[in-house]
Amino acid sequence: MDPLRDIEGLVEHEGRWPGTDAERRAARHLERRLRAIGREVEVEPFDVWPRWPLAHLIHALAAIVGSLVASSKPLAGAIVLLVVALLTLGDLTGRFQITRRLTGRRASQNVVSREGGDLPGTLVLVAHYDAARSGAVFNDRAMRRRAWIGRVLHRPIGPFEPFFWAIVASLVCALLRLAGIDGDVLSAVQFGAAVVLIVSVALLADIGLSEVVPGANDNASGVATVLRLADRYGGDLEHFDVWVLLTGSEEAFAQGARAFLRRHRDELERGRTVFVSVDKVGAGGVRFARREGLILARSHHPALVDLCDQIADEDADEGRYDARSIVSRSVTDAVPARGAKFAVASVSCLPEAGYAPHYHQPTDLPEHIDPEALDRAFGFCSELIELIDDEIGPRLRD
Repeated sequence: MDPLRDIEGLVEHEGRWPGTDAERRAARHLERRLRAIGREVEVEPFDVWPRWPLAHLIHALAAIVGSLVASSKPLAGAIVLLVVALLTLGDLTGRFQITRRLTGRRASQNVVSREGGDLPGTLVLVAHYDAARSGAVFNDRAMRRRAWIGRVLHRPIGPFEPFFWAIVASLVCALLRLAGIDGDVLSAVQFGAAVVLIVSVALLADIGLSEVVPGANDNASGVATVLRLADRYGGDLEHFDVWVLLTGSEEAFAQGARAFLRRHRDELERGRTVFVSVDKVGAGGVRFARREGLILARSHHPALVDLCDQIADEDADEGRYDARSIVSRSVTDAVPARGAKFAVASVSCLPEAGYAPHYHQPTDLPEHIDPEALDRAFGFCSELIELIDDEIGPRLRD
């Protein structure tokens, strides 16, 4: 298989924003691609509310209003800010996305290829095929600065953290005013949070109005790698049937993965199902997530993290993969699967700078994909799959 050709074939479907005709055409393209390697395929539709920039712009404006009201009427302001904080947290974690219901529903789809059913375990290879919108918050300077701050603080900074914590800070200030506490420090904190929220309004509007990027690295590279792995390991494992899940609407905060889990929750046993998520593997060395999440980073399954550590340790001298663990302040299809208490491994690639080049930018094109990075990701995932089959698989028969 030629992963670069698969990347180019997917990127040809321009404008793959969740719920668009371009996304549907890309799904049909991948359906044909899976059939070409001899796999059964289903396209599973689901509803999605993809306009998250508008939803969070509403949250930001409501938080600004709540902060202003809290200066004179702390109780009313605190109530507004509490509701906004809960709605924002629910949307960012995927638990509930109420405000999006005001922004318009669209139809999206997952491309699902199941296998056999005779083996005791199920290994689900996951990658999303939709593409993101651009925006100033994702330009190289902003990404480089956020990566630098993360290194200084010894923790990565997610793109939504300043926005969310500004809402929380405004809420705390309102509660302190309600308790009769006031002063210059409190006013300064409230003012600083309001500035962050005002900037967030501009940045969210910019994302909502920006073009859809080509998405070669994010995430045609992951799709090409999953197709390559499925071709290699389909029907070849001793203890696991190999499923392929190519999700739509991941850029709407992993809505495709959530729809898949709802649809198949009665088929997939938690103790017998393993997910391997592959996302952004077109540049840099292999990175596997220990914890992952936009706001509240959830720990991945310790047994799978241990297997990834084992591969990285054994490869330390040879340096084929340049593999190491990270804490990821993003959302991939691994997050809802782990939230549903499945065993999940999340694999990506990053250069030493600590952020994906051309991330959510119009320059995320096939010519910027590093074939060596694709090979590193494929080799690492291959070893991981074989270890899962050899070390976890035998226990499934007990």
